[in-house]
Amino acid sequence: MAIRSILTSYIGDGGGDSALRLAVQMAQKYDARLTAAVWQPANPLRIRPASFLTREIDAILDQAETEFAETRRAAFDERVAQAGLQGRTDFVSLSGSHAAGLAAYARGHDIVVMGGGPAALRGDSFAVRPDVVALRSGRPVFIVPPGYSAERIRETAVIAWDGKRAAARALSDAMHILGTKEHVTLLSIGSGPAPDHLQGAQRLMALHGIEAEIALRPAGPGGIGRTILDACSELGAGQLYMGAYEHSKFSEDLIGGVTRDILENAPIPVMMSH
Repeated sequence: MAIRSILTSYIGDGGGDSALRLAVQMAQKYDARLTAAVWQPANPLRIRPASFLTREIDAILDQAETEFAETRRAAFDERVAQAGLQGRTDFVSLSGSHAAGLAAYARGHDIVVMGGGPAALRGDSFAVRPDVVALRSGRPVFIVPPGYSAERIRETAVIAWDGKRAAARALSDAMHILGTKEHVTLLSIGSGPAPDHLQGAQRLMALHGIEAEIALRPAGPGGIGRTILDACSELGAGQLYMGAYEHSKFSEDLIGGVTRDILENAPIPVMMSH
């Protein structure tokens, strides 16, 4: 199955601009339709007592929110025009009351591309955090670090594989992307001979016409997350593919974990599925 519809969000500064860069590159590569969604949190003034929120103030807030969306739409239109994507894009504005619906909106697309980094993962708007969208949407989400500035997609991929359910879901979701890569590595963290489930994943990929090398690394002193990122650097990975939150997201938020470590520190785009 080819990618035909890409959704990107967080248009603007930081990781959002980086996400738009990758989304445009993917739309060009896969001849896909690109939709940009800009989300605005509810203005705190609207939560105040009704007696405080006069019609004049309400109109001012409406105007500010409209200008916010229009500014980002103008920037989006300029970017897609430069990329030659006219006629293959859409733009939607989601208000604070629709925050929980971003994941639902994502289900109408093949893949989601969102800005990442510590700021995005610790934002106040829980429902529109990229890792939460990956958990709730049922769609693979590319989470792009703020510093992503590659002029083109690097066609080298690393798949973090542990043989568990989330990793299997990520591999399935990524199969049509991995088939376009020049070099693919199945990475497992552990010692000793390659486990049977790693060889099974390699065999499955071969049946789909994807030649993947196996890499086995012992966990380093920085933990599994750091070991994965170090391996990606060593292997020259352009993207990392992995399952999200095999353990409880609550426990990872509370005490840390592999998913959280990678999302906060990855210097390359990370595709996550759950």
